[in-house]
Order: sequence, then C-alpha cells, then structure tokens
Amino acid sequence: MDHFYASGSESLAGFSHCIVTRSPSIEDKALMFIELHKPFTSTLQSLEHTKVVDKGADLPNGLGPGYSAPIKDKDGNIAGAKALTWTQDGTEMLDIQIIRGAPGRDHQADVVELVRQLRPMLLSSRHS
Repeated sequence: MDHFYASGSESLAGFSHCIVTRSPSIEDKALMFIELHKPFTSTLQSLEHTKVVDKGADLPNGLGPGYSAPIKDKDGNIAGAKALTWTQDGTEMLDIQIIRGAPGRDHQADVVELVRQLRPMLLSSRHS
C-alpha cells in the first residue's frame, strides 16, 4: 500500500469522491476512482442506456439496481472494470471504476465487491 496515493473527500459524512493514483502528482493518471452523485441529476432511462452501451451485466441480487462492465484500453484489451449502482428512485448514484487494474485480477468481481461494501454506507437507505 506504500505505492499508492488517495485523494478526495475527507469524511464519510461529506463523501463525494476518492481517486487512487501511483503518485501524488496531478499529472499521474487515476488507477481507480469512486464517485458519489448525490443528488444524481440524470434519469433512470439514461442509466439504462449507459448500461446497454457499456454491455453491462446486472449486479448480483441484493446489490442493485446497477451493473458492472469491463473497461478496455485503446487496443481493445480489458484493462479494468466499472460498476454503477443507484437508488430505486434514481436520486443517487455511485460510480466505481478500476481504470488500470493489476494483471490477472477479475476486475469486474473487484468492482462488484466494492459495491457490496460501499453501497450501504454511501447511498441513502431511504431511497434504496
């Protein structure tokens, strides 16, 4: 863990985002980010459209609504994965992306596990 840097929100109560990089330099590209849209200003229809475009797979029972999908590099190779999950009424959305994952990992399984852990803490239970 000494080789990664995280920046973003300073507390759970005011959480909006977290970015993980290899160095503290602004020029260093993100390896992973987590972003909370609260309120989410788009529509449920736009989320469903994005799922189709991303060729997303539904999240496992109990984690949705939402989906996970691979992230491909410029050559079409799978480099990472993303998961989007939202409240039933569409007023809040959590976006988790592993942009450049470690070789040999199941990146989609990793983002789904992050949804499993973070969704209950970050999305309002009254809207879920």
